[in-house]
Amino acid sequence: MGVIGTGRIGTTVVRHLAGFGCRLLAYDPYPTPEVAKLAAYVDLDTLYAESDAITLHAPGLPENRHMIDAAAFSKMKHGVTIVNAARGMLIDTQALVEAVESGQVGAAALDTIEHEEDLYYLDRSRDVLPNRDRSVLMAFPNVIVSPHMAFYTAEDVEAMIRNSASALLAFERGEETPFEVRH
Repeated sequence: MGVIGTGRIGTTVVRHLAGFGCRLLAYDPYPTPEVAKLAAYVDLDTLYAESDAITLHAPGLPENRHMIDAAAFSKMKHGVTIVNAARGMLIDTQALVEAVESGQVGAAALDTIEHEEDLYYLDRSRDVLPNRDRSVLMAFPNVIVSPHMAFYTAEDVEAMIRNSASALLAFERGEETPFEVRH
């Protein structure tokens, strides 16, 4: 299993995966001692070549844009599984589509994709969504695309509920609230 990005979330993923007894490879420009006890830090080419599955937890920095591109896919094991719960811009979508079609990628689980802005968190059930990449990816039986919900931690959900309730109460009292959406 390859883990790209070993910040707070990537470290947690490594800890959980270590419980399954699989061989763990990790890549991060800033290795941590905690992860080094559980996984072998390697360069990206080694991680690509030796991982049966790769999970992304790198930040959305300009230098990370399309870190998984056609060249990266060509270095991976045939049939690799890709998981992206970090940032859509980490994967070149066109290269992913081609890699899935060729079988180079055997499966993908994507909580985020490129150009997903304005697709989620609104009722778009009657809209034609202007994102062909999403439609193509969702048409593959071996690709799962979820609506970028990895941030739904207990703390985030609690804050959403608290903010919604306080906004409703303020609205009822006729008070201003920073959470009111105006058109």
